[in-house]
Amino acid sequence: MAISVSTGKYDCIVAGGGVAGLMTAARLSEQGMSVALVEGALLGSGSTTRNHGMVHSGALYARWHPEVVGACMQAQTAYRSSFPKLLAGTETCWYIGSPATMHTYDMLWRHHDMAQREVDPRELRDVLAVPDPLTVSAIEGHELLIDTHGLISELAARCVSSGVEVIVGTRVLRVLTHDGVVRGVETAAGVIDAANVVVCTGIGTRDVLERSGSVVAPELSSRLETMMAFPGELPCAIVGLEFGWPALAPCAAGGSVLASRYGAPQRFVRGPARWPVPEREITELAGELSTWLRPGLIDTTAGVGWVCSKTEHLRGSSDQWGTEPNYTLIDHGDRDGITGWWTVLPGKMTLALHASRATAAAVTGTEPRLGMRPHDRAAFGEVADLVDVSPWTAHTQASTR
Repeated sequence: MAISVSTGKYDCIVAGGGVAGLMTAARLSEQGMSVALVEGALLGSGSTTRNHGMVHSGALYARWHPEVVGACMQAQTAYRSSFPKLLAGTETCWYIGSPATMHTYDMLWRHHDMAQREVDPRELRDVLAVPDPLTVSAIEGHELLIDTHGLISELAARCVSSGVEVIVGTRVLRVLTHDGVVRGVETAAGVIDAANVVVCTGIGTRDVLERSGSVVAPELSSRLETMMAFPGELPCAIVGLEFGWPALAPCAAGGSVLASRYGAPQRFVRGPARWPVPEREITELAGELSTWLRPGLIDTTAGVGWVCSKTEHLRGSSDQWGTEPNYTLIDHGDRDGITGWWTVLPGKMTLALHASRATAAAVTGTEPRLGMRPHDRAAFGEVADLVDVSPWTAHTQASTR
């Protein structure tokens, strides 16, 4: 496989090898375009392999971001048909909170016709150590859990088999233009010519846009969420709906439980860097989980922590935390007067299929279906060296060595 920089001209360069970039590159190639995907590190090295791996139904957003609920519902259906072998065996998710909070969400979920079931307190006591029905109640919903490392591997294999040239370890510095038309990109290794460019470099997007002279750059905002993984298993995902309560999801690949806090403060940052993991935050979360969960479910003494970045386009409709979880496609012909240049931010992994479909439609003029045809997993070995490991996998490997 060619992974060195080519000087040939492409129909399109996709900058960024996360879930949105890979989906976009695959869609464009399958529509007949010659495509190069350029990633500064390894594929999936940004937020894709570092999140909960949850494809949301929209239940989590029904209160503060109802505008994305419909798209989330569509996304679950599309992910089921597109990546059936990457999904966890259970779709059960317990949403927990005070009786008053759960009553509010129950009404919202009924409004959206979401399937739900009140969880019996006796069921809660099998998992939670603090399920007092006067202070904690739960409603069961359905959330997909997907193997994010497997997702990146499958998308990478799909790209390679459809003819995409995958270039890793080469960072896109800026988009090159002349007389209002895209000419290609400048990378750390040289110039690559192309008639169209799609920028989807996650936390690095603002820097690329600034170096390229785009007026959009100041409208982008990045923040960090603290995440942890613990050895163990849970029978289902558990998401607290009170601010600061834990959000837990069994890893779809098995053996680990991923954890964060719902509504926890998130640091706003500029650009990619080796951001430190807040030691106090992970210590406090591990300590709280040791009292929240029944003994023996997870090993809270062996957790590993990291930070996961999220980058959004602020359009004036942010919530009280300054966030907007919807996907964005920016046409720089409209904003900067430059044709052939788009920037895409998926907002959430859940909405990456929507974001990549919209991008492919903008570039080619033909809108593909939301879902993607399942790919032959036999090709995974061809791309194994191009895909980053998940943080908890790296931790386990380091421990065994």
